[in-house]
Amino acid sequence: MDRKKMLIVLGFILLVLVLGFALYWVFFRTAPTTVTNENFQPGNLTNAGPGNVSTITNTNLNTVLPWQQYIKDKVSPVANGGLTEVNKLTDSTALGLGSAPQGLQYYDADKQQFFRIDENGQVVVLTDKKFYQVKDVTWSNLGDKAIIEYPDGVKILYNFKTNKQVTLPTELQNFSFNTAGSQIVAQWIGDNPDNNWLVTANEDGSGMRLLEALGDKAYSTQMIFSPDSQVAALHTKYIDGERQEVYPIGLNGENFKAFEVAGGGFTAKWSPQGNSMLYSVYNKNSDYMPTLWITKGRTNELGDIKVSLNVTTWPDKCTFADETSVLCAVPQGLPRGAGIYPEIANQYPDVFYRIDLNNGIKTLLASPVGESGSYSAHNLFTSADGSILYFTDINTGRLQSIKLK
Repeated sequence: MDRKKMLIVLGFILLVLVLGFALYWVFFRTAPTTVTNENFQPGNLTNAGPGNVSTITNTNLNTVLPWQQYIKDKVSPVANGGLTEVNKLTDSTALGLGSAPQGLQYYDADKQQFFRIDENGQVVVLTDKKFYQVKDVTWSNLGDKAIIEYPDGVKILYNFKTNKQVTLPTELQNFSFNTAGSQIVAQWIGDNPDNNWLVTANEDGSGMRLLEALGDKAYSTQMIFSPDSQVAALHTKYIDGERQEVYPIGLNGENFKAFEVAGGGFTAKWSPQGNSMLYSVYNKNSDYMPTLWITKGRTNELGDIKVSLNVTTWPDKCTFADETSVLCAVPQGLPRGAGIYPEIANQYPDVFYRIDLNNGIKTLLASPVGESGSYSAHNLFTSADGSILYFTDINTGRLQSIKLK
């Protein structure tokens, strides 16, 4: 037999052996019920690998693994900078969160009613009336009235003290109440850009006045009454690809000073008393990811002394704890360009930080742990005594809370 034939025969024999062993492994080998790695230490995964599995039972998928128990033991019921328990408050979608002196208020999509969580943590119904298929809610600061929007474009202003409602024109969009709740500012969006206006009106929709023509620039105007009710909206205009000019718009044609911000995608939020303004922008230096900034918020000094907080998130994922600190949900692992496409943040888990606005110090509050696994938070609010942080998980719509103290 020559060498070539010998190699062919040996190769055939080897192939038969390999196939025979594979058949035995798949069909006849007895799988162990439990494999235990005695060298495994909770919290230490350096020994993990093929075959190094600790207490895995193939007949009980609910078995708690040692490392899972270790994590569970490390979860704190109160935020202390580490793994923190998240408490689910609703099983259904919670819309239109709003902070009122009496507590946090929201709409429950399943029960189709409005509720309040009072200072004792009790959930109370605001009215027996049902509101079907609510799409959006804008609350007054006092929480006594709200603008309720429906999918078909119908909008009503409902007074929860008097249980009376007023139907608003369907052309009105993007509302904001002044501090007293006596006026609203909104966009009037007509059938062509020439009919688009920034308008103000009384709380019942009467006394409507035109403030500024919007044309096709409604998307770049944010309805956001200042706490002193002097500024009704903020309009932005690009200077170039890396800068925007922000124009405060008053109720009486005031010539408020504009200010420049270093980037696009400007969105803002005032502190409760209006001493400062939190805003975010993105630019080339931040890889087009949103960066938080803080600036003075009083009308006569708005935009003065702008300071970057070096935090990658948006104002609508933050809430002011008081005039000198802010709590923010910060997405982990955002990709380049997330500022341009903010909806991408819904795919990334948040952790929560407290930011001191006096010195810029950032303190990790909580890495949330709950039944959802991870959370993408928005609509953040704190309880009146600062002991609870409320938020909705944008992926489930459920109302959640974390104990701060």
